Amino acid sequence: MDIILSETAEKKSSIRIDLAFELFYPEGINIEKGTIGVEHYPFSNWLWESFSRVSGNLRRDSQKEVFARISHLKKPILGMIVRIASMWADHVYIEEDGKRSEDLWTFPVSSTTSDEGLDESEKMLSPRDGGRFTQRFLMPLLGPSRVFARVENLAENDVSARLHSHSSVDEYYFILDGEATLRMNNRTRHLMKGDFVAKPTGPDLTSQIIADRGQGVKILDIEVWPDNSRMSKDLVYYPDHRELLLRGGGWSSIIPSDSMIDASDFRHNYEAGYIRKIDGAWESSEVPGYKTRKE
Repeated sequence: MDIILSETAEKKSSIRIDLAFELFYPEGINIEKGTIGVEHYPFSNWLWESFSRVSGNLRRDSQKEVFARISHLKKPILGMIVRIASMWADHVYIEEDGKRSEDLWTFPVSSTTSDEGLDESEKMLSPRDGGRFTQRFLMPLLGPSRVFARVENLAENDVSARLHSHSSVDEYYFILDGEATLRMNNRTRHLMKGDFVAKPTGPDLTSQIIADRGQGVKILDIEVWPDNSRMSKDLVYYPDHRELLLRGGGWSSIIPSDSMIDASDFRHNYEAGYIRKIDGAWESSEVPGYKTRKE
């Protein structure tokens, strides 16, 4: 199947990327200093689903050609569209004035070890601090999947993030270059090039990587989410700051971690009428369906 990106596609069945772009980027895109991958997930998820409805390697009713109408898009965003389209089509073309370009089909490949030779789309997803790429977001150029991956370039004495854990996101780190210190719970370890660090959900392992070994470090940071929209509810724990972050669709709150109390009282008195107070104590209250708690 072929995907044709055209500024003049008039077919009623064409995918209206031009309208979607205005919806998802109402103020356009400022790419001079680079953008972060999460900014593009709403648009790329929509594009991914739009292509999935009409194509796929095992879909026998795929059309021979699918037209997608584009506006006057800048080269970096157009390159991202071509990359995503290439995963759904055998050939990808841009059509202007009735003439088609050469086949622009692109492999879903991006280097993690070199910042040289990046195409315009890769540069767009690479925020810069002066002349230095601080990080490179690999998604959604490689597909807006459940995996979220980025390359972090930490200068000497930089840190990758707060010490933290996730309740719904598996996280992995691969040291591409340099040396650093891993903090995990209350322990530390010297990390070297080639080390692979696992932080699966469940135990609520906390982690932080610090470039404190007299040099910078390049890290491949991989997160595996429950869904490709990255809108799952996730409880993030920051022990150094003694905070709990509730994030995700419908969640955006900070709770002091010292507010956590043993859940045994909750379980023992589940079928009793009471309210929990801000200091963790309780007081009797009339709750429909339950007897008022006395003790």
